[in-house]
Amino acid sequence: MDKNFLRRHCFRHMLQLVIHSVFGLALFVPCIAHSASSNADQQAQQPASHFYRLPNLLQPQLSPSGKYLSARIAVDNQLGLLISDLDGAEDPILLGGGRGWKVNKTLWLSDESKLVSFEQPTNFGGTPVVVTRTMFVDTGSRETKTLFKREKGSGFRQIQDDILGGVFGKPGTFLISGNRETNPKVASVFAVDGPRSRLPNKAIQRPRKNILSWQADRLGDVRVGYGFTSDQQTAVLNMKDATGVWHDVSALVERDAEVLALPTENPNLYFVLMLPAEADPKLDENSLGLRHVYEFDVASGSERILFEATHTEVASITLDPKGESIVLVRYQDEATAPRIYDPNIAEIYALLSDKYADANIYLESISRDSSRAVFTVTSPTVPGDLYLFDAKKRSLAAFGKKYPQIDESKLAQVFTVSYESRDGLPIPAYLTLPHGHSPDSAKALPFVVLPHGGPHARDFRRFDWLAQMLAAAGYGVLQMNFRGSTGYGVDFERAGQGNWGKAMINDVTDGTNWLIAQGFADAKRLCIAGASFGGYAAMISAVREPRLYQCAVSLNGISDLRAVLRRMQKYIGGRYLTRHIGRLWKDDESLRRDSPINHIDNIRSPMLIVASADDRVVSPQESRRMFKALQGSSKPSEFIELVEGDHFLSRQDNRRIFSEAMLEFLHRHMRQNTVDVVGGD
Repeated sequence: MDKNFLRRHCFRHMLQLVIHSVFGLALFVPCIAHSASSNADQQAQQPASHFYRLPNLLQPQLSPSGKYLSARIAVDNQLGLLISDLDGAEDPILLGGGRGWKVNKTLWLSDESKLVSFEQPTNFGGTPVVVTRTMFVDTGSRETKTLFKREKGSGFRQIQDDILGGVFGKPGTFLISGNRETNPKVASVFAVDGPRSRLPNKAIQRPRKNILSWQADRLGDVRVGYGFTSDQQTAVLNMKDATGVWHDVSALVERDAEVLALPTENPNLYFVLMLPAEADPKLDENSLGLRHVYEFDVASGSERILFEATHTEVASITLDPKGESIVLVRYQDEATAPRIYDPNIAEIYALLSDKYADANIYLESISRDSSRAVFTVTSPTVPGDLYLFDAKKRSLAAFGKKYPQIDESKLAQVFTVSYESRDGLPIPAYLTLPHGHSPDSAKALPFVVLPHGGPHARDFRRFDWLAQMLAAAGYGVLQMNFRGSTGYGVDFERAGQGNWGKAMINDVTDGTNWLIAQGFADAKRLCIAGASFGGYAAMISAVREPRLYQCAVSLNGISDLRAVLRRMQKYIGGRYLTRHIGRLWKDDESLRRDSPINHIDNIRSPMLIVASADDRVVSPQESRRMFKALQGSSKPSEFIELVEGDHFLSRQDNRRIFSEAMLEFLHRHMRQNTVDVVGGD
């Protein structure tokens, strides 16, 4: 019998269970191979496959009335999209990417219509790029239609899913940025109603000088434009006032401005996260360069503090569906409780906080009439529990888990720590210790140092599938937010700019030495690993500290900074986006010095290099060239290229190949008595 038929049949049965469980107020129990562990399995160590499996029920979105729920579901080796009728009256709709395509973005326009975009890696004129296309899904007829198939303008040929959002009060209408002309550096905004094969003849927003992207409010008014000057040296920020007049407010960029929300009651007002215009003795010393949220009036140029930053910045502001009032304010510091202005949401947060100690609760989606809402609960030991709130029934029902196969009782604890770098700067970090260990009991463990990618990003104290997989294998894991990371103020982030191979890597090295000094790590059983910038950090650390690490693992890492800058010049905005790395000619000496590929002779540790063949963020050439150079110098090294792989390990087979290769490599080179969890059920 056709195995695909069996898989599809079981999968459909699982979807039916999802719907049933919501209205039976029961926990979701899937039927297929990644079901809850048996008693015998629970007594054994969890296999690696429990962690590296793609998660389910990602990005849950309610339709405007709350009738339907869409979510990303693992199917056919990647994440597809499931659309479910929460009342159980209709069969689910399942969309997959097909050969070479994967689901990228989704947006509800009405209960009857949803946009789903897909992306695919390709080449234009020999330059690796990603192309996107958008599909219109009719939930009533269950038919799909690819949009803009008759649009022939070269400026719209590559990206066809730059969607700004829907329009409140106009079901089926959405705004999309595009260009009918030949110049891809200019962008208009079009209002599209229904499944069209071409863009409308008239744009609602014409191009503006130096503006490449747009932001609109919930009522469909295009009010913000972003870009940079032609020399790619300076950012450009435009805002529109209530009369339709545009203002150049690029000076706000010098204050690290970030537009968080566009309230609609007074279109002159914007909620902007930014530094104070000048020192204000009434405010805290703000030694970290924390930004406050200002209510900025673009017509008058006046501003007032809406949310003052005392120890952490605001991360996001959620407005109601019409954009008139604030519903929720979240902070970068996850230990800081959110501000909640909706009484129903506040009640749910209180209920879930009582049930889950030491967890973070997120409002994922809410219907336009607030009749239904979806929440996710996560912590280091809760990979992701989902709940549906029904206001009419006054019920809160658990309906799914992102990683249902994981035995949460055996997950590792994550401890918040801090250490001093060599110049005295405190570096925040997270320490993941194998199940049953604490900082008091952890002694001379084998450790993996795992710096994050970005680099202008950060790690959080949350469930991390890779860190937990390593801990389940017996390794301790250190994840530091080195200088340059976001979330700790502008000064901390700026301290990493231009410091890729210097102070940022010193922070990583100092964290490793701190592990040894504290007695947590065995100095003879240390490995450094990472992806993207983390992969670069692993390779340059093997260069700078040849005797500190027993091995190094790089996934989609950067080996040659000069090559990256040259490559990025082919792309629109490439020089501006890489300015934090350095300038190609001005900084030639430091770029050469900080590129791992130029220091092969210094490397002593065995190195595993993994590259994704279709990576469009970091070229796989970075890994291929590094491995070739290592082999040419007879350095111990191994190389894996992931077929159809992207930067984010989006395919299930590639997650498995990378994870199992990494675990085997660590086990072989650290020679330690860790649990063998390679493979699985």
